[in-house]
Amino acid sequence: MTYRIQGGQILTEKLGLIGGDLLIKDGVIAAIGENLPCDGETVNAAGCFVVPGLVDIHNHGFRGTEFASAEEEFDGGTVELAKRGITTVVPTVRCLPMDRLLAAIENIKKEMVRRPAGAKLAGINLEGPFLSPARIGSMVPENLAKPGKEALSELLSACEGTLRSITLAPELPGVLPLIEDILFAGANPAIGHSNATYAEAQAAADAGANLVTHLFNAMRPFTHRDPGLIGEALTDDRLTCELICDFVHNDPAAVDLAIRSKGAERIVMISDTGRMAGLGDGEYIIEGRKRIVSGKLCRTEEGVIAGSVCSLFDGFRNLLLRGYPLADVSRMASLNPARMTGIDRLTGSISVGKAADLLLLDGAFSLRETWVDGKLVTSD
Repeated sequence: MTYRIQGGQILTEKLGLIGGDLLIKDGVIAAIGENLPCDGETVNAAGCFVVPGLVDIHNHGFRGTEFASAEEEFDGGTVELAKRGITTVVPTVRCLPMDRLLAAIENIKKEMVRRPAGAKLAGINLEGPFLSPARIGSMVPENLAKPGKEALSELLSACEGTLRSITLAPELPGVLPLIEDILFAGANPAIGHSNATYAEAQAAADAGANLVTHLFNAMRPFTHRDPGLIGEALTDDRLTCELICDFVHNDPAAVDLAIRSKGAERIVMISDTGRMAGLGDGEYIIEGRKRIVSGKLCRTEEGVIAGSVCSLFDGFRNLLLRGYPLADVSRMASLNPARMTGIDRLTGSISVGKAADLLLLDGAFSLRETWVDGKLVTSD
């Protein structure tokens, strides 16, 4: 099928924002220009921005769908994510006992083959199990595992090349030697859920760690005499930082600090949503523990923030309304995560030959349409 998206302001990878038409053929961007001929359907994009679909590399689920399930089909969550502008997602598995972790990996691989509707699946993100008990956040301490090559090898073997990142606490004995194995497997060694000092975090970067899991959250607090992992993350150009921009996990000023320190090139916006996201206020049970959702906040009974209920698009729009340039916000929410996932040759920006994963935004940056592989995602 051929479509022409006509008359919008198109955010291209090479030329920035330009007026004109975008031609889609067989799910791929075929041409970008003015007055492009089309023998198919024309979509009027006048008054709209045409931007790349969002890529969420840290997402535990959405609207009742649990990506850590051992047997669940993901269509409900992936369709709802697509309706909110997320065209690609990396299912993320929290800290679980090894048998359940392996079962979740098998289910995600099955779903990748099955290809659920909506947002595309692009591998697996393991948030643990080699994390610090001092910075566990809302996870279950009993699910932590002792770092070791045998345990890591079992996880890498189970993933069969689908692992995109795994979070480690670099101060734990036995973690640093694992980083080389993770890199060799083609995945990102991410540091987080950590009580690491500045020196310990720097040692992880020296060993090859390249990503920081949800900067500022579940890590040693920054002070001017003890900068810790946060200080290393903000000052080391070897590290790209995940950043939750729901303005709940991080105050807007902290978000500003991160972006000013790292630049748009080294920030990856994430959502960190769970299955309770999109379901509204109420009480939910995750891993046998109660989660209480009220407005934009999800907490445990003890008051600990437990994941986000705001989609990646919510954070994307937050930054736009805060005054950040569209090109920078798009880079942080689309191209950078695609690059960290190794799929930037396929998606993450608007360029001829890439998948037609596109969003149409109105002048107030509200989402008007989502296109995944050249197909319009309907709201019904």
